[in-house]
Amino acid sequence: MKRLAATEWKGLSLAGLLLPFLLAHPAGAQPGRLNVVLEAEAGVRNDGSYGNQQDPALRQDRTLGRAGFNLQLSYALERLNLALGYSPSYDWALNNDNGSNLSGTTHRLDFGLVGDLNRQLRLNVRESLLSTPDVDLYAPVTTPETTVVTQRGNQLSHTLDVSLDQTLSRHGLLLIGVTHSLRRYQDAGLVDSETIGGRLGAGFDLTRWGRIEANLGVSRYDYQDRGESDARTIGVAWASNLGRDNHLRVEVGSYSVDSTLERPGDPAARERQTDNGWRGGLQFAQDRRLFHWSLGASHDISPGAGLGRAVTADNAFLGLSTSIGRRLTLGLDGNVSRQRDLDREGTDPAFGDSRSSLTEFAAGTARAGWSFAPAFRLEGGYSRIWQRARVEPFTNLSYARYYVNLAFRIYDSGTTPLRPENLGRPTDEKSDDQ
Repeated sequence: MKRLAATEWKGLSLAGLLLPFLLAHPAGAQPGRLNVVLEAEAGVRNDGSYGNQQDPALRQDRTLGRAGFNLQLSYALERLNLALGYSPSYDWALNNDNGSNLSGTTHRLDFGLVGDLNRQLRLNVRESLLSTPDVDLYAPVTTPETTVVTQRGNQLSHTLDVSLDQTLSRHGLLLIGVTHSLRRYQDAGLVDSETIGGRLGAGFDLTRWGRIEANLGVSRYDYQDRGESDARTIGVAWASNLGRDNHLRVEVGSYSVDSTLERPGDPAARERQTDNGWRGGLQFAQDRRLFHWSLGASHDISPGAGLGRAVTADNAFLGLSTSIGRRLTLGLDGNVSRQRDLDREGTDPAFGDSRSSLTEFAAGTARAGWSFAPAFRLEGGYSRIWQRARVEPFTNLSYARYYVNLAFRIYDSGTTPLRPENLGRPTDEKSDDQ
């Protein structure tokens, strides 16, 4: 059985290296502005028939307690902005009558950094991490990422993307980026994967109409002793800030992937495969003081979550939130994802059916928050989770979740912190009270 240490993710995070520096240098000692909110959280949730579907020996009704923290911060300098959100929490079974040990720790991290290294060179960093023994829908989905629930044990997903934008002329840009990602599982029936990739592109600013980009990318998917895949991508994109509050990005292109993988049931034999296809993506967000919504969708080549081979992944999300007065917040979030085999002519049926759907996942959450005192906030919500899978370590699910959560503000400083996805150029940032 593979082991996934609860603290293993700490060595992966770039944000984890910067956080101690920020906390050790408060806003009063720096020329910049540090906005921080730290909350303690406690709550209870009921997962309905989830336990019974995972393990028939469990009771049909499962109620869990939850305790944790929520840290949100943003730091603004004249030439650098960063934002971070980190939420660790611990869940444990309250109705543990059958003697099973149902408990686990979830870590959720989102980090963004934008900095002008000089007048022509701009640095962009984006990092996300989720380590969980379960599906956790307390935080809304903000990126089109494959979601799938394992039958047993923890799973960890981590992505780090670093890019440089070099201004070549008044309107021309050179784009260089590298990406590293991991997916790790405790379940021995699932395959860990590691991806490292690079991209090179060029952009042209159209003044009021945004930016057009063309890019080339290469990636290596490593499945340890199960094999590897080499992927190449090409695409064109258009990105635009439609006013101060609206952000749009559209991309289309194609991919080609060569794989050398272990044949199922025969570790000594490996199969060489090649596939080509199309890829595309859409992201659109509007962020205002009283109303925020974002949507995204993507179709792309993927290393495959736990599958041990490259697949195509279709992902989409939608999130809406609004404030009614100063105390009440309402939200609606949803995400869907699907993994499918590549369309390979003449593929051995033992390796996979052409274009078969391997995993399908959908979840929706309706939530409400009420700030009934300066330091207290009460949240509640209802979620519906559905999953179908043809891969044995993943399970078929269809259940409802109810949750209630009480948050207590321990510390705050400055104005409301920016979210990582809302970072813009450092010289364009303004505080909420301007």
